[in-house]
Amino acid sequence: MEFIIEKKKLLDCLNHFQSVVEKRNTIPILSNIKITTDPTIQNRLIFTATDLALEISEKLDVKLVKSGGITIPSQLFYELIRKAPDGCNITVSYEESSNNAIVLFNNSKFNFPTMPIDDFPVMDNKDLDKKIDLDIKSLKHLINNCKFCMGLDESRRYLNGIFFHVSNEQISTVATDGHRLAKCVLEKKTDSNFDGIIIPKKSVYEISKVLDEVNGNVSLNFSKNRLKVIIGQIVIITKLINSSFPDYESVIPKEEEQIVIVDCQKFSETIDRVATISNEKFRTVKFQIKDNLCIVSSSGSDKSSGTESIEVKYNGPEININFNSRYILDVLSLIKEGQVIFNFSKNTSPTVLTSESFKDALFLIMQMRA
Repeated sequence: MEFIIEKKKLLDCLNHFQSVVEKRNTIPILSNIKITTDPTIQNRLIFTATDLALEISEKLDVKLVKSGGITIPSQLFYELIRKAPDGCNITVSYEESSNNAIVLFNNSKFNFPTMPIDDFPVMDNKDLDKKIDLDIKSLKHLINNCKFCMGLDESRRYLNGIFFHVSNEQISTVATDGHRLAKCVLEKKTDSNFDGIIIPKKSVYEISKVLDEVNGNVSLNFSKNRLKVIIGQIVIITKLINSSFPDYESVIPKEEEQIVIVDCQKFSETIDRVATISNEKFRTVKFQIKDNLCIVSSSGSDKSSGTESIEVKYNGPEININFNSRYILDVLSLIKEGQVIFNFSKNTSPTVLTSESFKDALFLIMQMRA
């Protein structure tokens, strides 16, 4: 095989694979990326990387001198192309006598060891009988505004991802770590009826990263244990978390009990300032709300303390409640502007955050003990 390609084009492609390929592998071939010629279109290559649970491939137009296929060490290849002079053309060829890949640009020549292309694993993507087509903006809303709530607990793997499901002519995504929850919805009629799938955290981040770089439409093809995402010339295939997602609807308060309306930016700045001196482990802030005023306070482990008052819209009975400040700030940083509605429960139920300026999303945060 031999091909010629501009540095920037090749580097942009290789960037998509760096977080997929594990730095340390017990299976050596997984440290390589596979490069093959596209059998259907002339002068086009297919680059592929996998960790056995996630596979990303991208089609790239090149000047093809000789067809074929190779596998090449991903990290070394990426670092070399990154350091190659801007604007240069890269020539990559396979030398059968040495079983090496040869990389040429300007006055430079580098040799890379290759591994048999037949040893490179291919993920199963058959029988993906469900399909949903979305525009990229809609999928970004469903994923990017939920992903910050994904869990970290390996003993509860079903929380370490995003739950994607369809109900009542709505596509919904939900993520929770047990302390907070985010739900995003998209009004869309679809022929696909299914119980829902849980997309693993690593795959969520890879899909999100690609969505931020391209425009157009996305095709989702899936079964109970596999998801295939087609975004332009990029295809992502991932295993799904084989588990049941909790009944999250049962923990979302249905009644509007104690409604407090705040200015998003001002409230965020206040919490951020007061939380500066809070204990770094718990990041606790206290809200004392009464007569259109909220006093935000916190104390540090060294007996330091801080308070700041801010005007809000509220005329009910006094509210005293504690939160992890980071959980509140994460939500406010997404909403960014306008008014935010806090629905505080009269008991220990979670607090619900919504905003007219950030439609089709709901955020839920558990209170902390005093």
